Amino acid sequence: MLFFVIGLPGAFADWCETVVRRLAERALGPIELIRADTLAQLALDAIGSGVSQAVVSTYQPGGGLCAALAENQRNFIVARDDPRTALLDLVLDRGIGLADAVQAVASAGGALTRCATAPGALVLYRDRDWLDPAGTAFAIARHLGIGIDDQSIADLMLDLAADGVARVRHDAVAWWSGLTAGDQALVTGALAPFVEEQEGDGLMSLDWAADLFFVGGRLDVRARGPVDITGRAHCLLEGPHIMLPAGAWSLTLTLLLTAGAAEREFFVEVCADHLLATGTLPPQHSDHGETTLNFVLDETTERPLSIRVSTTRAAFDGTIAIGSARLVRAVLPPALASDEPPALAG
Repeated sequence: MLFFVIGLPGAFADWCETVVRRLAERALGPIELIRADTLAQLALDAIGSGVSQAVVSTYQPGGGLCAALAENQRNFIVARDDPRTALLDLVLDRGIGLADAVQAVASAGGALTRCATAPGALVLYRDRDWLDPAGTAFAIARHLGIGIDDQSIADLMLDLAADGVARVRHDAVAWWSGLTAGDQALVTGALAPFVEEQEGDGLMSLDWAADLFFVGGRLDVRARGPVDITGRAHCLLEGPHIMLPAGAWSLTLTLLLTAGAAEREFFVEVCADHLLATGTLPPQHSDHGETTLNFVLDETTERPLSIRVSTTRAAFDGTIAIGSARLVRAVLPPALASDEPPALAG
């Protein structure tokens, strides 16, 4: 049997994951934990570990996993959180860098819109359901069909309290006030649309700052400054590798160019599971250039979105940097129907 927990990365999703695992262990015995965002990852991990019972945890579920849960009428848990609170959990409790934390929360927020409204979802909210841990545990057990009596659930909650699993409160105002204007813009541009619950059809606008991008081919190096374009034609910039809700999107990409780079042509690609759109930024007569690309993401998309900027021929001088990447979604396209639902083990 597989029990699924989906949520924003942070303390509340961790708590929900722990509760599901403890409930299942009380009822069924040892339970493994599998972290998988796609059906392929789930299959590989389940086969590799040889488990038949597990809690499957994901922060950015792919479209195939969400579709499989819905089409196979599986019940699962969705841990909803204020993205700002989840961000604090990652930065202050886990010591994750701001750009990495924003990327993780934004990607989870984009992916979560695909699953939260499915019929089998029990949506739990940090500010509401964590205030009643015992009642929430009862609801989880009932929803997932875990056969455990009320006294065992009460004992479990006492054990969790004794283990130190408790809510952590942060001074959000003080932390926010201590950020630079650039860091505040980084957070607001990527997370603002997810602060209020999205219902899926309306206009959505995102602004991805330069710090969310990477030097081409170096996902361990953030593009926090100008990137040298010298050398043969190659990828200069890529990122931010963030999941987006399904829909028809328009990207307006602004690039900052030095004199040597302004004379060059640059190739821009938008990719997810496959190439979605391409365009060319021609030579410019100023220190910046702008290009707009339109693309569509459907409900089955598995991979995060990546924007790639490359030179088209050898260059001998100049630097380039991301000015901004603004994405606007208009409406959702029709979901692509599948003749046969993907199968889930368990």
